[in-house]
Amino acid sequence: MSLSKLVPNYTSFNAWANLNMVTWLQSIDRELLYTPAVSSFTSIDYTLQHILRTQRFWYTFITEQDTSTLNWAVREKEVEHIMQELLGLSDEMKNTFANYSENELLQILHLDTPWANNSLSRYEYIVHVVNHSTFHRGQIVTMARSLGITSGVPNTDYNIFNTPF
Repeated sequence: MSLSKLVPNYTSFNAWANLNMVTWLQSIDRELLYTPAVSSFTSIDYTLQHILRTQRFWYTFITEQDTSTLNWAVREKEVEHIMQELLGLSDEMKNTFANYSENELLQILHLDTPWANNSLSRYEYIVHVVNHSTFHRGQIVTMARSLGITSGVPNTDYNIFNTPF
């Protein structure tokens, strides 16, 4: 599979998985999304915010915009807005990244931040942001289970996304 086919498929998977996750979370009592749980972040809400902020950073970086003005602040009691923004940004990533040519996907981008300094191809950063979101979606499922939420848990596996039904 060429990169110009892989990237649209992978970013479509990310949008699909985030939609399935958000749809499920919207069926859960909102207070449970704010309830403390042991994980990288202290609640499902904060984990969603981290996914959103990180997708926003990488989208901005990958599209070669200025990342210095991004707002990294944690937002309180805005989970509905966070979920809607995550879905919108996931679609924006899918649509924007699908338009890159093979050469644009192979273009080397230079990351220079206090937490990482490297040079990778554009497609590697795209794969990274999707993998990052996948990791944290898994944490959300584990956090939900630890809070006693067991019904309706979506399967957001890449293989399931690619399985025709």
